[in-house]
Amino acid sequence: MVDFIFLGPSKTASTWIFEALRPHPGLYVPVSKDIYFFDKYYERGAAWYAGFFKDAPPGSLRGELSHDYFSSPEAIRRLHAYNPKVRLICCLRNPFERAYSSYLHLVRVGMYAGSFADALQKFPFLVDEGKYCTNLQHILSLFDRDAVLILDFDELEADPQRFARSIFRFLGVDEDFVPAVLHQKVNPARVARSVKLAGIAKQTALLLRQWGCSNFLGRLKRSRLINWLVYQSAAYTPNRSREAVSYPEHLVRLYHTELEGLSQLLHADYSKWRSPSQRN
Repeated sequence: MVDFIFLGPSKTASTWIFEALRPHPGLYVPVSKDIYFFDKYYERGAAWYAGFFKDAPPGSLRGELSHDYFSSPEAIRRLHAYNPKVRLICCLRNPFERAYSSYLHLVRVGMYAGSFADALQKFPFLVDEGKYCTNLQHILSLFDRDAVLILDFDELEADPQRFARSIFRFLGVDEDFVPAVLHQKVNPARVARSVKLAGIAKQTALLLRQWGCSNFLGRLKRSRLINWLVYQSAAYTPNRSREAVSYPEHLVRLYHTELEGLSQLLHADYSKWRSPSQRN
């Protein structure tokens, strides 16, 4: 059985958390981030999933990170059926900022070249992952509240060490462990050297997952050489991210409603995120 899962949403420091968890001596996290078992590859069976954890040291807690589970009710139901006692971790971020950051990622890696407004229509996940109250209501309808750690992206930026300690404490492992990533920025903004090459890389990644080579793919994605060949550091920010972002009125209304519900659900004040942020 897997003991814990970071389930998203995307663009909420999942790569940073991955790099913080992997070296911890009390934890085992496969080299493959985003296994997608409970949503995309469930038909492959529990034995296939267990294969990712066959090298886990005795006594270590086993976990994975797949940021698409958060907004997939089906994945959450499957996860509960698999292990109703699993520990869940998610991280919330200003939903406007998160949606636009996801859009910029699509643009930077050459997967999309249209406007933000058009992207919201073409890629429903950009909106759905920001439905924090709706998604958490479903999660908490199946899992106990104390089995779900809800992190705040702003706290990672303010105090990375305290952020990491809160995760280790939740999992019941040594919270004094200091990961090397503590004061590093991982997964920085990148730009595809070639849109065509980036597209080939994306299709190759999808094929490797379909062929059951997720661990090999994980190693490739962590390869400095591969990343250098496909992407270059965003030495500049694309013009569209420097300009004032126009958020459609329907999205503003939706996220305001979600934030109000979230505040009631978690007995906390999330009104700080009612105003779209320009940090992307």
